[in-house]
Amino acid sequence: MSDINSILQKELDLSFFRENSFVRRKCRVCGSYFWATNKNQSTCGDQPCNPFSFIDNPPTEKPFSISEMRNVFLSFFEKRGHKIIKPYPVVARWRKDIYLTIASIADFQPHVTSGLVPPPANPLVISQPSIRLNDLNQVGVSGRHLSIFEMMGHHAFNSQNEVVYWTEETVRYCNDFLLGLGIEQDRITYKESIWEGGGNAGPCLEVLVDGLEVATLVFMSLVEGENGDYEIEGRRYSPMNMKVVDTGYGLERLTWLSQGTRTIYDVLYPDIIHWIIENSKEIDKKIVYALADHTKCLAFMLGDGIVPSNIKAGYLARLMIRRSLRFLRRLGLNCTLYDIVEMHVKYLSKDFPHLNKAKTRIEEILKIETDKYNETMVRGERLIHRFLKEKKNIDTNTLVNLYDSQGIHPDLVKKIAEKEGIDIKIPENFDSLVAELHSHEKEIKEIMEKIPQNIPPTRLLYYEDAYKKKFQGKVLWVEEKHDKIRIALDQTLFYPEGGGQPSDTGFLYLYDKRIKVRYVEKVGNVVLHHVDEEIPLGSEIYGEIDWNRRYSLMKHHTGTHLINGACRAVLGNHIWQAGSQLDINDARFDFSHYRALSYEDIKRIESTANKFIEMEVEIEKRFMDRDRAEKLYGFRLYQGGVPKSEEIRVVNIPDIDTEACGGTHLNNTKEVERIRIIKTERIQDGIDRLIFVAGKENVERIKNREDELWNNILNILDKHFIILDRKTKDTRKDLQDIARIFSVPIDKLESTIIKFTKDISTKKEKMKAKDTLDACGQLFKTWKKTRKEKRKISDEFINDIKKKAERFENVWLIIIDNPNFLKSLDPTIVAGKITEEKNYVICINDGNGITIAASKDVDIDLRSIANKAGRILGGGGGGKEKMVRCGGPNKEKLNIAIEEIRRELELTLKKK
Repeated sequence: MSDINSILQKELDLSFFRENSFVRRKCRVCGSYFWATNKNQSTCGDQPCNPFSFIDNPPTEKPFSISEMRNVFLSFFEKRGHKIIKPYPVVARWRKDIYLTIASIADFQPHVTSGLVPPPANPLVISQPSIRLNDLNQVGVSGRHLSIFEMMGHHAFNSQNEVVYWTEETVRYCNDFLLGLGIEQDRITYKESIWEGGGNAGPCLEVLVDGLEVATLVFMSLVEGENGDYEIEGRRYSPMNMKVVDTGYGLERLTWLSQGTRTIYDVLYPDIIHWIIENSKEIDKKIVYALADHTKCLAFMLGDGIVPSNIKAGYLARLMIRRSLRFLRRLGLNCTLYDIVEMHVKYLSKDFPHLNKAKTRIEEILKIETDKYNETMVRGERLIHRFLKEKKNIDTNTLVNLYDSQGIHPDLVKKIAEKEGIDIKIPENFDSLVAELHSHEKEIKEIMEKIPQNIPPTRLLYYEDAYKKKFQGKVLWVEEKHDKIRIALDQTLFYPEGGGQPSDTGFLYLYDKRIKVRYVEKVGNVVLHHVDEEIPLGSEIYGEIDWNRRYSLMKHHTGTHLINGACRAVLGNHIWQAGSQLDINDARFDFSHYRALSYEDIKRIESTANKFIEMEVEIEKRFMDRDRAEKLYGFRLYQGGVPKSEEIRVVNIPDIDTEACGGTHLNNTKEVERIRIIKTERIQDGIDRLIFVAGKENVERIKNREDELWNNILNILDKHFIILDRKTKDTRKDLQDIARIFSVPIDKLESTIIKFTKDISTKKEKMKAKDTLDACGQLFKTWKKTRKEKRKISDEFINDIKKKAERFENVWLIIIDNPNFLKSLDPTIVAGKITEEKNYVICINDGNGITIAASKDVDIDLRSIANKAGRILGGGGGGKEKMVRCGGPNKEKLNIAIEEIRRELELTLKKK
């Protein structure tokens, strides 16, 4: 393995330094090498080796504002042949590995830096808003750390065909720029280092002025790989084909340098800091500074479309919101979080007008998140009290899990623990720790199946004509393995599973044989067909896809894109696809949104999607260079994921939706015919799901099913109610309202209402109800009352049960194998009542299944026992550690399952 230090010395030994009287020295404090013209300098110029010397003594010829410094930098490099590029969003939609844009070079990784696609300009200059949360605990404390900052960078991408510039020119540009600000040469130091990030690495120079790092000049020349020649921080790297000039100049730091204030925050947020101090009951300057910083970060996060949630970028936004809300409380500020965020938006709107357009959405999100935070605080106190009774020793991992699963911050845990005399150590960098844990996508190594390399790529006929039904092909490869036969053809119409779209099915014809194609997959560039019979290699075959299946999938796939566009049109531009899955009968579309959908939202989305159908829009499907596609359509292309290839397939429904998509699609929106949303649910915090059907037949089928269900419900209720108004203006809405009453999905409504009517005791005469909803409400209340009565268990009955107890290993064991013994009481209530006392284990056969429970003091986990018994019954079992239930279709084996449970209980208790 080669020495990385040799690269440093070779790459950074520049003619520029020698021609301008720079001398390479070794820092007497930290041992780093640096270049400087000051002959008396013996340290590297960086903290802690050097203190700040610019405070109250700025080295520039005049003070600059943020806007002035940005303009000076951009114009300096524009005059030197660099094209100014607009900043990217702070949410890195084009990346698979990170959620937030952490630097200007992140805009061009990995596709540009790898040479896969050309850069948007070469050379270029940009001022990129960037977010880094790995030093959150230092924000407001150090005087210089920020969660959000603008990284100004000039970049050059050098390939074998095009050499732009490299080390010499880069350092010369930097030095000229700093001198142009009026900084004396002796105050500038270049410290040698190594940089790594995003799978790349290279030697770099950290540029320091009066103890402050103002820029980093990276010469990206290495790429990460398992068999790399060099090792950096435990990772292996090899030389890149492309050499990239990656520079990062801190806009805020340079502005601070020019003004020389005590902290960087006094330069960036003077008015906001003043307002916070004026309106705070308790003054803590560090918290004031942090709050001023965090609220700017939130303006960008929410303005660029991040929806707070418990995953990915949404997790990080919620972390920042809740951290800011804690700061509001600690300062005693009588204002909303939005009040401060709005001040930032007003100030930033001149340079970032999109933030002003997002004001309404930002305000609504912050209100919702504040309410959730307040609910968490109330619920959290109760939960912590219970938690501390069971677990006295709480380590960092437990604190992280509590925060991730319940939203409870360690500050609250510590506060309550102290009242109970329990000492809890909270890591100073706790928020930084959880931010870092959630800042990267977990790496999933794709294991590519190996097939013979001599098979040429399959010609994909379904892209040439998605409406073609039959084709001719030649068998190039056959494999029979584990009773599975797969073949590869030179060309195919069969679409392989991918992008949420199931594969085509159909038949292959060889002479008079008809061979079923059950499933199709793609491995690399080869399409493999799973068939029922082996076909000889080299055979000429005819293929025919199941056209009805294909056409239905096409309707649903194009319908998904229409639903996506409709959601954006109705709910806002923050909508981002979180997943989709197609079927021939329906499709689901998952998307990020900050609140649950109302019925009116659903109707408007459906109506908008159907208007798109009526507009008869021609659908464009074409392969494009990634760079050109991004310039035309932006990063919204990557709704369904980020493709790896240089060329991407773009499905464009003009003015409605544009995505990089490999699925089969219709030619015109009118072919979708009709869309009907049949179900919505919030599948997790921040993510909603729409399930819909496309096509007239499917919509009619659903409508008929809803009408039939409505009539069935009326017929069931007729036995107990006189319903005065049987009509419904909107069957779907009324069914949803009824489902909400009983807390079940619509498809479970009929069976649920039947169960409830069987389970209640009513008067002989029918009850009156003004309408069906009223009848269902009365039914539910009566059922609850009946259940409550059933829960009442007399002391006499409990004593009867205890008489059945057997003493075993210091535990009272009760086995009830007679379903009639319960007298229609709920077995879980009975078991819970018995195990309120110490040293009891009870097992109850109620005729439908088996309930097992144990007292808290009994050292036993019942879940595995329930599982074993459930398998005997042809089903399964589970529950909590001390209360489980098992069951299955084989009810005739309940007695056998009971005996197995007894055996397992005695075996487990004996071990203890």
